[in-house]
Amino acid sequence: MKTCPRKKRKEYPPGIEPEKLPERCYYDPRGKGRWYTIFDENGKSVSRKIAEKSASIAELHVKIEQFYKDGQEDRTTFKWLTDAYLKSFDYREIGPDTKKQYNYARDCLLKIKTSRGSMLGDTLHKNWMPKDVQKIVNQMTLERGPSSARHIKQYISMLFNFGIRNGYCEKDSHPAPPRSIKLPEERQHRPMPSPELYARVLTYAMQKAENATHRSASSYIWQILEVDYLCRLRGIEARSMTEDKLTEQGIECQRAKGSSANITVWNDRLRFAIDEALKRRDRIWAKKKKPIDLNPKDRPVFVNTVGEKIKPGCWQNAWRDFLFAAIKDGIMTQDEWFGLHGMKRKGITDTEGSKADKQDASGLKSANMVDIYDQGVKVVKPASE
Repeated sequence: MKTCPRKKRKEYPPGIEPEKLPERCYYDPRGKGRWYTIFDENGKSVSRKIAEKSASIAELHVKIEQFYKDGQEDRTTFKWLTDAYLKSFDYREIGPDTKKQYNYARDCLLKIKTSRGSMLGDTLHKNWMPKDVQKIVNQMTLERGPSSARHIKQYISMLFNFGIRNGYCEKDSHPAPPRSIKLPEERQHRPMPSPELYARVLTYAMQKAENATHRSASSYIWQILEVDYLCRLRGIEARSMTEDKLTEQGIECQRAKGSSANITVWNDRLRFAIDEALKRRDRIWAKKKKPIDLNPKDRPVFVNTVGEKIKPGCWQNAWRDFLFAAIKDGIMTQDEWFGLHGMKRKGITDTEGSKADKQDASGLKSANMVDIYDQGVKVVKPASE
């Protein structure tokens, strides 16, 4: 964060070089002269004397460090604002994925050094301007990619909105108002397996499941792949599925991020995948002598090797190991790597019918979202027909 350099003033004591003064250290020439600092206390700026006029630059650095180390809260810095958000009710209310995203953005920002050599977290949040946020976005785009840069800008906007709502920041001091920051274009990389690749991967996953030990996660991968594809689900929507969603008509698909719920009717493939998942789960529960919950809402369809719900980290490790094995065995190449979300794209792409039919089947909120997921090419008649 670039700030105006301190100018040499006549009233500075002899031997003091302004550019070497510590942050938040100021000189008052009145009377005998004194060095002081300013901090926020209950919404008001308060000054405190930290040293006499005769203090050296080294002594001032020690005094400032000791003053704030002793517990005097300084609400003026950007780091304090990030810490205040971590302790807030707003932070406790957001979901785990959003927390992970915000924590990542915070860590990235606090590692940045300003042009003066100080850390970004030590800058005064009231001095932030749109040009500073734009500089950060540009730097993060180069260092971490456009997607991370957009997330970090989103975090900055959220953080200052939080500060304004709670009186920590001035109302007119938002450094990233709407449409003031130019964001990088995200890479349009949405991998989805081809029909041939999916057939090979599915067959490979089923073969590994037959030979899997009780400690191997390979036995449930093909089942989740099939349910994700056939029901057009996100990975977490399939992994968190409970037995009460299995109806006579089909699977009641409860979708995240505001998408509409619907029921995907049974077919032979879907029924087979679910039946095998339930058999596997029941075998693990019987072997572990796990008590069975009476309420179907408490019985997950897919479980890990010890009979518990499959957590995101568990799935990511199992999926990564599975794809590495598939590459090693020649089933696919590194360039064909795809994530579980690619199965939702494939499911929407392979759904027959119009855009409205695909939207109804997938539960997407808008037709524009269908355009993002549907990677198929329309087949049309010649103009003369």
